[in-house]
Amino acid sequence: MVFVHVFLFPLYDTMPKKKEMKFLGDFEQSLCTTNLKPVRIPLYWKHHCPKDGIVTVAQGGRLGNQMWEYASTWAVARRTGLEPYVPRCIRKVLDEVFEDLNIPPLGYVSHCPAKWDSVITTPEFWSYTNQSILLPRFAVLPELVLTWVDDIRHEFRFKRRLVEASRKVLESANQLLNSTALVYVGIHVRRTDYRDYLWRTHKMFLAHEDFFIEAMNYFRKKFGGNVAFLVVSDDPGWCRQNLLKGQSDVFVVSKGGVTSPGQDLAIMAACNHSIIDYGTFGVWGAILASGETILYNITNHSSIRVSELLPNWHVMN
Repeated sequence: MVFVHVFLFPLYDTMPKKKEMKFLGDFEQSLCTTNLKPVRIPLYWKHHCPKDGIVTVAQGGRLGNQMWEYASTWAVARRTGLEPYVPRCIRKVLDEVFEDLNIPPLGYVSHCPAKWDSVITTPEFWSYTNQSILLPRFAVLPELVLTWVDDIRHEFRFKRRLVEASRKVLESANQLLNSTALVYVGIHVRRTDYRDYLWRTHKMFLAHEDFFIEAMNYFRKKFGGNVAFLVVSDDPGWCRQNLLKGQSDVFVVSKGGVTSPGQDLAIMAACNHSIIDYGTFGVWGAILASGETILYNITNHSSIRVSELLPNWHVMN
């Protein structure tokens, strides 16, 4: 039986130059937005080359985007049975945040011949095991990835230092509120670079403070006030000005230039529930938290696709 699956991606803009790229290592650099250093190949991999096709992906965006690129590669490989590899530039970003990722770097098979006649670079059909699948940068495949949502949560396990730092943040909120049974709700507020993007792509403005306040009130009512809201954001000043307003249960935990994106994501994942506006970062924070999620309504955004696939995800205007 031949398995056929349809992949609908945007046109891919990195076309392999067959004469210049005889080996997979020659191709890896073209998938990255940063320069790669020479790779040290572990002994096992020096004697290994894929027997069939592979799944790999181009690098695009920041942490949340690259988590989707990795997860999409992981899910497509699981569905097709092809070997997954990600370029080292993506592994470098993710290895700073997560422990023991399972997809090996593409550089480990850099010595293997590149079989360009069997690479699908523009998205139509994959139908044979000797065909490789090259996913585009910014690939987002929630319909496939979330088929194995518990497994992808296990794949993205945070570094111990991030887990410990997140635990201290939650404990601090617990002590300030003097409660032993707090429910933690992570809030992601994205502003800076998204203002122009939202208007250009959706003719929408940034989420108003009323959205966050209404969502917080929903959780306050549900849990009887025994709740702490931990806010992570690229604009903590706006959050302090608009979301605190004398509320003792709201904590803006992001500190510009101090806390890293990985730390903010780990805090979100450590919470019980989530409130998110838009962007892949907040979506992943909510997925990893695995609780109830309130999200801002943006038509045709990937966050809406996720909300249609996971229970307890609710859209709020």
